[in-house]
Amino acid sequence: MTKPPPSLNQITSLLQKGGVIIFPTDTVWGLGVSLKSSTAIKKLYHLKHREEGKPTAVLVGNQVQAETLAQFSNKARQLAQKYWPGALTLIVRAKPNLPLSILGQGGTIGLRVPQSHLVRDICQVLGTGLVATSANLSGDHAPIRKSDINPQLIKLADAVVGDDINIRSGQASTVVDTTTKPLTVIRQGPININEN
Repeated sequence: MTKPPPSLNQITSLLQKGGVIIFPTDTVWGLGVSLKSSTAIKKLYHLKHREEGKPTAVLVGNQVQAETLAQFSNKARQLAQKYWPGALTLIVRAKPNLPLSILGQGGTIGLRVPQSHLVRDICQVLGTGLVATSANLSGDHAPIRKSDINPQLIKLADAVVGDDINIRSGQASTVVDTTTKPLTVIRQGPININEN
């Protein structure tokens, strides 16, 4: 007999206690922890074999939540309003007191509001963002389907939530640094930003 999937409250409770979850996004399957748990962030880096000090994006439930974590220029706000929810990660100036381990040079942070209702609901109930990366070991391909996820990661994570109801794009999000003039496209993904 299969276990019923965890409820939204069970998922957020697990995250609040420092748990690590594997979940589907609109791009690839992800590995995530609560932004408020420094222990969980360390665990995330360890599980993925991710290099310490390498910035990690944060998924948020909406623009309001994003602006509690970072300072948005007018241009960054325009891009967020045009493309969120969607496959666009914006690099913006982080507000104080965020974990240094996830920040980029000069105190920047990558934020994204995904298309996934599940992820947005988790972030809103959790009351903060999800530090998230693709659910693969560093150097391996990002998983598009649940069956692509490394069994070792599944074993080490605290829960796998969601399912392959929708086919993910398989393409990582476009990453745009809004702190430079002109804007810098760090990684080209599904969204083309032609405006500088």
